[in-house]
Amino acid sequence: MSNIRQFSSKDDLEEQACLWISRLDRGLSASEKQTLDAWVAASQAHRKALFDAASLWDDMSVLNELSGLFPQTKTKQDSGRVKRLVNQARWSVAAGFMLAVVGVSLIINHVIFQPDTSIAKTVEQIRTGVGEQKNVVLADGSELHVNTDSLLSVTYSNASRDIVLLKGEAHFEVAHDEGRPFTVTAGENRVTAVGTAFNMQYVDDQAFELVVTEGKVLVNDRFTPLADNESLFSDNSETARGLLMVAGEKAKVKGDVEARNNLTQTDIDDDLAWQKGMIVFKGEPLSAVLEEIGRYTPVRFSVQDPALKQRRVAGYFRVGDIDGLLSALKNSFNIEHQKLGESSILLSTAGSS
Repeated sequence: MSNIRQFSSKDDLEEQACLWISRLDRGLSASEKQTLDAWVAASQAHRKALFDAASLWDDMSVLNELSGLFPQTKTKQDSGRVKRLVNQARWSVAAGFMLAVVGVSLIINHVIFQPDTSIAKTVEQIRTGVGEQKNVVLADGSELHVNTDSLLSVTYSNASRDIVLLKGEAHFEVAHDEGRPFTVTAGENRVTAVGTAFNMQYVDDQAFELVVTEGKVLVNDRFTPLADNESLFSDNSETARGLLMVAGEKAKVKGDVEARNNLTQTDIDDDLAWQKGMIVFKGEPLSAVLEEIGRYTPVRFSVQDPALKQRRVAGYFRVGDIDGLLSALKNSFNIEHQKLGESSILLSTAGSS
């Protein structure tokens, strides 16, 4: 079965193009390159959406890879547009544009006017680097708490509030607006709210972890049309539109919603401890602990003894405090370390070497 979807609207094309540009940013696998090539070849509208998304990125690595999709055998118009985008990016770099945003989140505002409706649409990109966190207030008063190494695309119009979580994690405190549901898309699913609060962490290219901290949200397939606002959040949690989740519930979403868990307030506080610069572990294997720590630092860990990866670790750790982490591992869990370089650390059981 082909994994290429046919899109029914311009908004769908723009959203999918944004996803493809984010994947270009992190590097495509061989199968993804084949899929993207087929997607681009589907229609001129697909190519235009990809060009428009690329114009917001202003990243040479993305534009260079994009140019590979349009060799000389493609139309001169497509080839020319790619060349113009690349030249624009080079000019931006030459002018020192990128120097102005090094070490901080990149937020690009771009206003698009749709000729057929004359409705102004605002597109905003929010990015955080490794170890960086950022609080953002959107145009409607909704607040985003964006965690390390994250990327979001925000699209607001008079009729909708749409966000795509492309990677990373964010907590959303949604301003109440019954006339404009607030949607966050990640992978193949969508979370919809009107006025509530929830946390989403993108686990991989198709899954995310969802924690509802206030109110209720609707979780469904991203291609399922939204119902009218009045019936969007009925009391029935199982509907044809999707699954209704309420405050205190947590689930992993990957196509279907996996089993929901009920959280205590302490559990919720621990899950959101990153907002206070802390990470909480409750007996996870060392391998999982190191993977989570790796989201906040360029330092990479290796483990000498495979059995050591399964040792359980619990405690509160400050984000980015590698020295504190190493000290705790040694004093509380009998785990030694050896620094192999500025960004490489080897862990082993104390006394094993």
